[in-house]
Amino acid sequence: MCTIAGMSPEEEEISTDKIYKIIDDAALYGIKELLLTGGEPFLRTDIFSICDYSHAKGMRNIITTNGVLIDGEMAERIAGSNPGHIHFSLDGLEGTNDYYRGKGAFGKIIEAIKLLDNKRSKGRHFSLGIALTVMDKNVPELYDVVKLADILNVDVINFQPLISDNANFIDRKIPQNWVAAEKIPLLRDQIKEIEKTAWRHVTVLKEPRLELLVKYYQGALHKKDWTCFGGFKTAFVCFSKKEPLLYTCHGICGNLSEVSLRKAWTSRQAKELRLHSAKCKNLCIQSCYSREASSSLKNALGSQSRKGQ
Repeated sequence: MCTIAGMSPEEEEISTDKIYKIIDDAALYGIKELLLTGGEPFLRTDIFSICDYSHAKGMRNIITTNGVLIDGEMAERIAGSNPGHIHFSLDGLEGTNDYYRGKGAFGKIIEAIKLLDNKRSKGRHFSLGIALTVMDKNVPELYDVVKLADILNVDVINFQPLISDNANFIDRKIPQNWVAAEKIPLLRDQIKEIEKTAWRHVTVLKEPRLELLVKYYQGALHKKDWTCFGGFKTAFVCFSKKEPLLYTCHGICGNLSEVSLRKAWTSRQAKELRLHSAKCKNLCIQSCYSREASSSLKNALGSQSRKGQ
């Protein structure tokens, strides 16, 4: 579950101008997608200006949200701000989701999805998605959540593995809400039902492969199943002590107030972090690690080795 909220004081929010500079750097580097996450992006009063700015730079906006702030007026503003994709965090059906997120959260999320889907029916073009973190309490509901997503015209749904702290990928421990051993057969059955169903609208993302979730919660993942490629696919920017920092799960590789995104991404420190990723044994199967999605990883690492980098 997300541990970002409450970690930093309000003054640690990155400024609009610094976000614009990062977007400028990313556009110059040829990056085509901007993921805006948090916390909750729609708490920012400048979120729509940021979307307009990145869109003008030729980038596709992706926003992750808990959905609870989206009413009719907000939905109209979102639809008019050139979104590419809106991704909702949902933790199960009503009772389960509201157990984690507070009473009434489920209803607000469903209403937000309906409002935005209605905007699409009027000629607005963007996609909708759902992210669900697999936990002990929601294992019996996985199939039904996909079914609900299909009914709501959601385009994609992905299942995420539970981690103890998404602000610290290195110090691992078994988190609360871990799927219990007695739930593993049910998890396997839910996955089989999801995969054999021909869904009308929704696509179930297969990264990670759903079968790997079983091995993950059994503690049986092996390097042959999953390859860490942190630092190869996605440039992450965090904000700490009033500085925007480029990072991978293994460390910081540049202060973007001091160097360009390109320079940080291609720095020796970044390359060392990638080599560390290649040797990672702490398999957490987050969306940025996948053997299937990183077929060129070995070639990339081999090239770096030959160049002595």
